[in-house]
Parts: sequence; C-alpha cells; structure tokens
Amino acid sequence: MTPSKPPAEFSGALASTPWSYRVWMLAFSRERLFDKLIAEYGDFVHYRGVVGFYLINHPALVKQVLQQTHDAFDKRSPLYDRFRRAFGSGLVVAEGDQWKQRRAAIQQLMGPARVEAYLQPMLGAAHRVAHQWESRSRDGAAFDVADQMDELTLEIVGRALFQDAFDEAREPIRRWTHVIDHYSSKAPLPVVRSAWFPSRLNRRLRTTLAEFHRFIQTTIDQRRAEASGKDLLSLLLADDPADGRPRLTDAEVRDEVLGMIVGGHETSSVALTWIWYELAKNPLVERRLHEELDTVLGGREMRVEDAPRLTYARMVIDETLRLHPPFWFENRNVTRDVELGGVTLPAGAMVAFSRHALHRHKDFWADPSRFDPERFRPGAEENRRSTHAYVPFGGGPRVCVGVHFATLELLVLLATLAQRFRLQIDGQGRHEASALLTMRLKHGLRVKAIQR
Repeated sequence: MTPSKPPAEFSGALASTPWSYRVWMLAFSRERLFDKLIAEYGDFVHYRGVVGFYLINHPALVKQVLQQTHDAFDKRSPLYDRFRRAFGSGLVVAEGDQWKQRRAAIQQLMGPARVEAYLQPMLGAAHRVAHQWESRSRDGAAFDVADQMDELTLEIVGRALFQDAFDEAREPIRRWTHVIDHYSSKAPLPVVRSAWFPSRLNRRLRTTLAEFHRFIQTTIDQRRAEASGKDLLSLLLADDPADGRPRLTDAEVRDEVLGMIVGGHETSSVALTWIWYELAKNPLVERRLHEELDTVLGGREMRVEDAPRLTYARMVIDETLRLHPPFWFENRNVTRDVELGGVTLPAGAMVAFSRHALHRHKDFWADPSRFDPERFRPGAEENRRSTHAYVPFGGGPRVCVGVHFATLELLVLLATLAQRFRLQIDGQGRHEASALLTMRLKHGLRVKAIQR
C-alpha cells in the first residue's frame, strides 16, 4: 500500500547531528545520510538542506517514479549531469526523442537471443582466470579478487565491443576508467562539479576522454571501411539494419560505447566481488551452490541451455544484488507538477531513492540484513512481494538495457569459476563498503583460491 501521509519535513538537526557533518554526509556518505533519514523519519522525507530533495523508500513510490508516471521525471539531475560530463549523452542519460531513438537502436542488440552470441567470449575470459587461480592455489598466494573481477569484466565487454582491437584499447580504457573512479568519488557540489572548473581532475578527465575518443573514432573508421565486423561496435554502425533500427552518428556511437564500458564492466565487477565475499562467509550456501553445479554441469563447460537449470546459482546472484546493489543510488528531476504519495511535488524538485535501503526494507524482507538466497526460490513467500521492492536494474521503460548481458555474464562466470574453486578470505580485517558511483568493498577483497 502506498504511504498515505505527507512526507516528513526535515530541515533541522538529524538526531543532533551538526550541520557541517550533514553537509559532509550528503557530499561523501549519502548512504549513511539516507539510512539515518529513513530510520528517523520514515519512507517519505522532504530534505530541505543545502541540496533539497524528496527521499522515498517505499516500493509503491518507487514504482510510481520509475513506471506509472515516469514521464513526469527525467535525469536532468546532479548525478546524471556528472555522467554526461564523464561519458557524453548516451542512452543512460538521454532524454525525450533522443532517448527513444537510442533505446530503439540498442535494445534489439542486447536482447536474450543476441546476448547468447557472447557466451563463448565470456567462457574464454573465465577460463583464463581459472588458469591463474590454479597457479595461485598451488603456491597459496593471496590476491585481490576485486581487482581481478574488474579486469575480467572489462575484457568481456571490451571484446564484445571491439573483438581483437580490444588489445590496443585496453590501456586507454584503463586510464579513462581510473579517472572516472576518482571523478565519481568527489563531492557533487556546484563548483567542484562544473566542467569549466580548472581542477587537476577535470583536466585529467578531458585528456583521457579525448585519448579514448581518438581510439574509438579510428576503430569506427576501420569498421566502416570493412563493413563486415560482427562485434557490438559494427552492429551499432550498421548503415541499413535489416531489423529497422535507426542509424546512429559517429558521435552517438562514441557516447554509447563509453556508457557500455562503464555500465557493462564496473557494475558486474562489483557484483561478482560481493558474490565471492558472501560465499566465503556462508559455507552452507557455498556447499549448496557446488552441489547444483556438480549435478547440472558435471565438470563440463556451461551451455546456454543450462541457464534455466542453474536455479540456486541465480538465487545466489539475486540475493547478492539485493544486499549489495552495485549501482545503489537513483535520483530524478521533476519535470511538471506531479502527485506522489498524496503530495504534489513541484516541477524542478528532485526525488531520490537508495536501492541499498529499499532492498533492506523490513516490511518487505524478513531479517533483511541476512544473506539468504532462499528468498528468491520460485514460489517462496517473499517472491510474492511488490515487484519494486527489488530493482537492481531499475524498472519501467528505463530498465537497464544490458540486463540480459549482465545476468548471463554473472551466471557464466560464477558457474565456471565456482565449479573448480572456492575462495577463502585472507586475514580477519574489516570489509567495509564504500558508496561511490557503485557500492564496492572499500579496500578490495584479498582471498586465497582453493581447488575443489
């Protein structure tokens, strides 16, 4: 049921929290600020601070924003303004007719049937990592699996886009994504976020982006000359698509490539790291996963037709995305006066929600902080929850266009590696989350690989 009372008005001290600390939390620790606001004021809060916004934390409110009245909300907001400066005006941040054209052009390339073509590159990348783990398991060396998952998922999306040309693209991509990591960690305050502000970070962003643009344009020119490529870049460039997709300009293709690299590798990398963390912390879950992999695959390579049979593996993935949603924060700009939860929000207002908080809502998830894949067993009680209590890939018309690619990738990599290895966390240190562009482990995850 949608909350019926108006949002709690908050403009004073938060549990006697000093003003300066609230500003710091809004800039650098939004997840903690949101958790505090929700705990003290409920599921609908009007924050009237330095940067005012309406914070929502109820599935019915989220559903209205993402789906039912989605046309009253757009992405002209501080969060997405930062995205535009970092990687152009691709599908993730496009609006209006531009968004409709981009979505039509890309959606058909990322459907289930198309995505299956990338199974073999995913398997190949997973086998290369398995070979490294085998070597490390023999000498007992610890390694940071977060860094390794980052390299693994970057290679998968890079080869999907560029095929063999990825070998040349790897370093320009790595330099650019390294700057993006720093850029996304900075405070979203007006002066700091301005593109014209002569900061060292802004200069590095412009330099690395220009370098990567040059590589993409060179590759585009080559693909247009060849007119026979089968990678994603070639499909984006198709002059006369048989399926009726609208043609994109070179600049539009560049923007989509940048968006696919960020969205297609960092979120998957973060999700995989959290999966290994939870498996290492929950040996009974790990054992059940291994039993399913042994039964379904029996030591052989995964095939596309195996995906529906890997039920428990998918449950592990879903529960990880519930507890640790990589892209944890969303906000929207209100484009016209609209009613939300019985309250009229004025045009120009900002609405925000935290997947991290929504996915742990005690009214929709029993013992919400506990890792329990059984929540996602088909037919389980909690599977009859509101559909918008669980939105790791968003919802409505703007649901993530790469959801099929991402879910297949996570399943293939988990099945391939967990079939042969278990990971043991090295040391007893704290493993705290850091909520930047994505919600990742702050200091990575050092592990040892143990062959099964």
